[in-house]
Amino acid sequence: MNAFINYLNQIVSLPEPVQEAISQITIQRIIPGNTLFFQNGDVCKEFHFIEKGLARVFYHKDGKEVTAWFASEGQIVSAIDSLFTGQPSFYNIQLTEDAVLWSLQFNKIEPVFEKYPVVERLGRLLITQNYLLLDERMKLFAFCSAEERYEKLLIQIPDITQRVKLGYIASYLGISQEHLSRIRAGLRHGRA
Repeated sequence: MNAFINYLNQIVSLPEPVQEAISQITIQRIIPGNTLFFQNGDVCKEFHFIEKGLARVFYHKDGKEVTAWFASEGQIVSAIDSLFTGQPSFYNIQLTEDAVLWSLQFNKIEPVFEKYPVVERLGRLLITQNYLLLDERMKLFAFCSAEERYEKLLIQIPDITQRVKLGYIASYLGISQEHLSRIRAGLRHGRA
């Protein structure tokens, strides 16, 4: 049983035939670090479960890269804007380290939905989970200081500072790299 099926079984217990149907439309990919896995302007046709590695979702604004999201082990990453609309995406996805992904081909899931209603329920729960993550990100910017946003990121991905460039983290937090350095120094000295 692959890691993606294990993940899905934690959300909804899937009968063996359903697991087999999902396995048949899922591809394991081993990808080296620092790979631009998906590029803006392309149409996204898959979503990816990260078994190993870390992905950074980013876009370009005013000639700069802006990090919108990090996804690590046990999470799903995709260019959702494109996956659901069939239109070219504004996002890029970079794997910042060696990665093992399980990619599900979105256009092949509909027959599985039709044959197995439990998969439709699973899909709804996955969408709900990811919507709540997006809502949490919006609340971080609406209600939390940069220090609080950084602390929450460290709870989500404790070793992130060893896994990605600090500039990516600063961009994700919406602050300068210098401000991030001050926050990190403050945390090391027991003040935030």
